[in-house]
Amino acid sequence: MKEFLKNISSKGVMMINNLGFSDNWKKNINKIFNNNSNSKNHQISFNSINSGKNLALTECLFDDLLPYSLTSSPISSINSEDNVWIASSMYSRLSQTTDNLVVLDNEFPLGIIGGREILKGVLKNPTPYFFHDVLSAEIMNRKFYIDTRFAKLQKLLEQMKKMKRTFAIIQNSKTSFSAISIREILEIGALCNTNIKICDLPERKIKVFKRDDPIEYLLSSLSDEETDLLMLDNESLFIDHTTIIEKITGDLNFLKDVENFLELNASVFKLANPKLIPDKLTLSEVCKMMLYMKHPYVMTTEQVFTPRDVLQALSLDLLN
Repeated sequence: MKEFLKNISSKGVMMINNLGFSDNWKKNINKIFNNNSNSKNHQISFNSINSGKNLALTECLFDDLLPYSLTSSPISSINSEDNVWIASSMYSRLSQTTDNLVVLDNEFPLGIIGGREILKGVLKNPTPYFFHDVLSAEIMNRKFYIDTRFAKLQKLLEQMKKMKRTFAIIQNSKTSFSAISIREILEIGALCNTNIKICDLPERKIKVFKRDDPIEYLLSSLSDEETDLLMLDNESLFIDHTTIIEKITGDLNFLKDVENFLELNASVFKLANPKLIPDKLTLSEVCKMMLYMKHPYVMTTEQVFTPRDVLQALSLDLLN
């Protein structure tokens, strides 16, 4: 295969069209050559707020880009003995600024609770008792990443990717902590210097659902660590963790007087559209747009993008 590609390279990419390959083969081989010839255009760098220097991702500290976030973005915390009713209410109210609550014990992070943890709990116990009788410590995720304000940006992004979560905690002092959440990731993406376009991002398969699917299917699908949203089959409408939790904590009053919740179908939820954008926008332009959206999802005519795709692009220094 290597020798084959070498021969093609020496004779020019144009001869690919004469070799009888499928369109997918042509697309993939052309992408290989384009990536090799334009690697400099796909590098990511940042301008340091502290020094004004142009820094590569490997050189950049979080403090170089968003030093004010360390004081203006404190963690949204709850106590380990608070019940899930409190956690769900806070999550629903704060979902535009953070996607994870930090569970504290003696003023130190013990775990985190996001939409995924809440929905997993509802899946196991779809009753009002889950919200009133279960403690935050019982559903929290004990896997989270914590570092200092002098952490390298690349390390933070790589750890988030490894944890499959767009969230990390920065320790400022013994009892002072800040959150790096979806909004901070989008801010970082908005500040990057790159020619990467949204159409350059790798395709990621998005799970679908139907209007008559039971809620049990929705919760089960959204419990997957790599699933941020589900798209309605053959339509540009989505549902995510926040949509379901807002419905439960609002109209459904924490499932009080709601019987067989998991057997109800998806039509009980109000669905929304991802914002349609041109596929030639740069990564930084798209991040600026997503930054102010309640549900930060965008779509081209080909695919849907979420903050997870931004994290993927930044952490890999895409196509470099």
